[in-house]
Amino acid sequence: MLTENMKIKKIIKYYLLGESLKDIELDRILTKINKKKKLSEREKNFIDLYEATKNDILNDYMLLSKNTTSSKIKELLKSNIKIICNLEDQDGAFRLEILNIENDFEDDKAIIYMRGNEKHYLEDKYLYNLIYNIGKKSYSLEIQDEYFEKIEANNNED
Repeated sequence: MLTENMKIKKIIKYYLLGESLKDIELDRILTKINKKKKLSEREKNFIDLYEATKNDILNDYMLLSKNTTSSKIKELLKSNIKIICNLEDQDGAFRLEILNIENDFEDDKAIIYMRGNEKHYLEDKYLYNLIYNIGKKSYSLEIQDEYFEKIEANNNED
């Protein structure tokens, strides 16, 4: 059982050092292996899954801004990785392969070019996810949520 001190260290690693929960769990399991302790089925499954997905190309990218999403899409396309646009318009999800993206970091929108001469826009007001589909060996571009920035209101009429 984790002591309170160990829990705090884990939280510090996650939030301050940017270490992923996956890496923290892997370290815990590897420590257990080094101490020659028996692994549970869940831990064995974790190691098997980690081995299958340790390649960086299989990462999911979550809560990305328009600019970060555009950069990541360009990077993946340069690596010849297929990306399917699952963003929606009034007719539903596109579900088309992304061929290119144009982004001016100063503009509020980036243009996504897809198969069939389709176009859609990434907008600054949304956050996006790029989710890797292991079975299809491709990424899916999805919208996470609308982003709102708090603006302070001042009621002083000086």
